[in-house]
Amino acid sequence: MSNTWKLMKLMVKMQLSFAHRSTAEKTGYLILAVIMIPFGLLILTLLNELIAAMYAAFSPTGDEAVILGVLFVLMIVFYCFISIGTVLSSFYFAEDVESFVPLPFHPYQIAAGKAAVPFLSLYGVNAVILLPGLAFYGLHSGAGLLYYSSALLVWLLLPVLPFVLTAIAIMFMMRFVNISKNKDRSKVIAGLLGFGFVIGINVVIRLEGGSQNMYQLAAEQGDLLGLVTKFFPTAYISSSALAAPASIQGILFLVLMTALSAGGIALFFTIGQKLYFKGVLGLSGGKRNTFTEDTVEAYVKKKPLIYSLFRKEVLLILRTPTFFTQVFVQSLILPVLAIVLIIMEMDGPLGGAGTQLAEMNGKFVILASVGLSVVVFGSNPASISSISRDGKSWFNHLYLPIPPSKVIMSKMLTAYLLNAISLVILSAAALWVIKIPLSIWTAWFILSLLISWIASAAGVMVDLYSPKLDWTDEREVFKGRFIGIVPLAIEALVFGVILVIVWNINSLQGLWPVTGALLIIFLLLVFLMQTAMKKLTERRYHNLL
Repeated sequence: MSNTWKLMKLMVKMQLSFAHRSTAEKTGYLILAVIMIPFGLLILTLLNELIAAMYAAFSPTGDEAVILGVLFVLMIVFYCFISIGTVLSSFYFAEDVESFVPLPFHPYQIAAGKAAVPFLSLYGVNAVILLPGLAFYGLHSGAGLLYYSSALLVWLLLPVLPFVLTAIAIMFMMRFVNISKNKDRSKVIAGLLGFGFVIGINVVIRLEGGSQNMYQLAAEQGDLLGLVTKFFPTAYISSSALAAPASIQGILFLVLMTALSAGGIALFFTIGQKLYFKGVLGLSGGKRNTFTEDTVEAYVKKKPLIYSLFRKEVLLILRTPTFFTQVFVQSLILPVLAIVLIIMEMDGPLGGAGTQLAEMNGKFVILASVGLSVVVFGSNPASISSISRDGKSWFNHLYLPIPPSKVIMSKMLTAYLLNAISLVILSAAALWVIKIPLSIWTAWFILSLLISWIASAAGVMVDLYSPKLDWTDEREVFKGRFIGIVPLAIEALVFGVILVIVWNINSLQGLWPVTGALLIIFLLLVFLMQTAMKKLTERRYHNLL
């Protein structure tokens, strides 16, 4: 085990060390941490109020453990969601994976080392949500020291099984996916399967948890906790352990949780020893291309410059596994998940949402819709990585006879394309599922097109101002960079001020007058963003290296 610990510590230092980071980058992290303090306080306040309201609702019937059950279920889903991307990237997509194979380490030791950083990243989520959630529950329930001691142990153990089972499932999948001997295609398929896994989890939860009859039956039988945690045994065990930490039953549940976590780790080592190398060794396969005169001529035909640059950017995202999962898949998760949730709730309040929107104040509807669009399209992974994706090859742009404006515009169009795809998906749900009025959809769609352009420009400008070009692994473009928060925060401030001003102009009433005013303002913003983009390009384009 000593070699395993050494390897884990080495990989953690390699990925998390600040030794190679510039002073500007370290200063940026410090500034970001200071900026995030008020947002953290807001999250804590909302979480406290939510737990207080739930405790007031469930405590009269003795079902307060349901609060813990809901919290643990949500956290387990978060763990699985986060682990899919981090495990794929660390275990299989990193450029240093195959360099560890010849070293004198067992497969399970290398798998444990590669798992260290992805697993530790789960405790970031734990510290933000689960830890204060458990503390607030203890305060509202008047729990004693034994509760907090047990809660700390549960806090440490809860991520273990979700991470281990997700990692095992991915190792098993990659063992067979890589039989194709095509590295990039295998990774893309793995990313799509992970995307489908996330959507599938939510479908199952909605199908099983949304039945009112089941809720009433569980309430009558006093087993609400069992209903909430039906598909998450560790959530049930953890909730039961903390509901009565001083009882024999609570202690036994805590011991059971500890034993399951230890068993999960042992299972991970066992499966890693048998499957990890088999999946990794399949990554080195390739595909032999056969060139003919017709295929060569098809590729060398003269095409518009902006089209060729745009096509290159799109293919780079689709053919680079890390960029595919972090950019393309991440851009589509929220829209597709929103459609799934909407469809699952059509028998509930959303079933009559279209009619309700038609009867509401048009000014309120369009302003609320614009605010939603800012949140959905505000941080585009394609825009905030547009320059950084080139890495050290950015130097090629400095001697190729290509105007800088064309290069930047191709990156803008790539980011805008992904936002446009999300917009089309959401539009399909709005028109054919919710059946919102055509007038409201038209106004929202036009304004959202402009919002997407502004958001794409903001992301490209932020990445152009401070790109990450010295990476040796594509994951470094996204890992440890909070650059996505910067354009989103700026857009939230700018659009928030605009929406508040328009809301308080009493002379502006009705759907179309408000839409017309917003359209003029957004067109002005587009012009200002393009002017700023031109000036920033002239100042930064040739000085990035």
